[in-house]
Amino acid sequence: MDDHVTDPDSGPAAPKPRDSDAARQPAAQESHGYTDFDGRQRVLASSSAAAEASAPTRPLPLLPAPAVAPTQRTGRRRAGRWASLAVVLALVIGLLAGGAGGYALGNRHDGSTVAQTASAATAVIGENAASNSTPASATPTSGVNPTASSNLSDLVARVNPAVVTIEAKVTSQDAFGQAAQGTQTGSGYIIDTDGHIVTNNHVVEGAKSLTVTFSDGKQATATLVGADPFQDVAVVKVDGGVPATIAFGDSSQVRSGDSVVAIGSALGEFHNSVTNGIVSGTERSLDTGQGYRLANLIQHNASISPGNSGGPLLNAQGEVIGMNTAVVRGNGSSAEGLGFAIASNTVKRIANELIQNGQANYPYMGVKFSIAQNAQNGTITGVTLTEVASGGPAAQAGLKVGDTITAVGGTQITDQQPFLNLIFAHKPGESVQFSVTPRSGQPTTISVTLAVRPATT
Repeated sequence: MDDHVTDPDSGPAAPKPRDSDAARQPAAQESHGYTDFDGRQRVLASSSAAAEASAPTRPLPLLPAPAVAPTQRTGRRRAGRWASLAVVLALVIGLLAGGAGGYALGNRHDGSTVAQTASAATAVIGENAASNSTPASATPTSGVNPTASSNLSDLVARVNPAVVTIEAKVTSQDAFGQAAQGTQTGSGYIIDTDGHIVTNNHVVEGAKSLTVTFSDGKQATATLVGADPFQDVAVVKVDGGVPATIAFGDSSQVRSGDSVVAIGSALGEFHNSVTNGIVSGTERSLDTGQGYRLANLIQHNASISPGNSGGPLLNAQGEVIGMNTAVVRGNGSSAEGLGFAIASNTVKRIANELIQNGQANYPYMGVKFSIAQNAQNGTITGVTLTEVASGGPAAQAGLKVGDTITAVGGTQITDQQPFLNLIFAHKPGESVQFSVTPRSGQPTTISVTLAVRPATT
């Protein structure tokens, strides 16, 4: 079975176990220096910088504060002080002499209404001290909005206790074939008082044990409830009480330009790090290099780092509108601020299915396949069946090994519309039309009634 052979019976084939720095390597992105989807989000490149980026996560060194050069007292600065004193004296004289005289003195000195400005500033200070609000007559002196900052701080304080760090102990093989222990670190968020926590599948994939660290530093052992490698969603559970929960928002209402906040365990070391930004686009998708595209993504520019995977992307109301899962950084280019989160409506649906059934509800066709490509330009033209399960939906419809499927439900199979994405867009019980070119014979259309995917062990 080659790397492209995938079985819709049980969803995408799970990659081989890896340590904390191993990665899925999206074939379509390697040559461009994009990052992968393993939660460490390291740059794919052969340079020494990339090798350093893929090293185990370490705390960043603490650097001493730069020395500040002593102030030189020059004659010019002394002159400046005398000029400033003159301004103050003029202002005082103007205030004592009355409004008109003060206004004239202020304008004569530097062309601005010094006396009026000073009075306005005094009013602002008094108003803020009493009511923490800025009067309409006040002119902001900087781009900082105190009210917005306060609202953001309140939002973070409210949801932060529901954001956790997840450590997964995994076993893999080193370069000499020996078993090696590693740790995958990611983020997650608590969605109910039963202790269910949502995260990325790639954070917990292959885990021998799971540990959850809450925002206050307390830890708890977690168990895996279920995982969906196709959409990269997983649910784990902790027993006992939980400090807080986060509600899902409606990702269908998200628009480009909306403000967003990301919280997660940056670098696996800095728990519950907070960043913010805006939505850059919706309905994005990324090629995983495993025969399907990660779909229903929200693109945003809030800074996310290795360890942020599985953490929430929040709207201005503190609701989860996405789950951070990948970041793309250009290698040697100017690409920046390209973060991607799985839309919350997708996460919520899959999380509910995992809690109820232990697996996501995808349709079953009963085939294995390899990618069919154009011999001249290498573009994807369909999939060729390499195995057809006896008695399965495909076999019952007359599909055979060697048949090539070129379209699903009237949609051509391409690199942007992979076979699995087209199949999983349908539900069990649906009859779907497949455009098929048999190994020997003319192209035809075959109807297949999709079944419920068998439970995996």
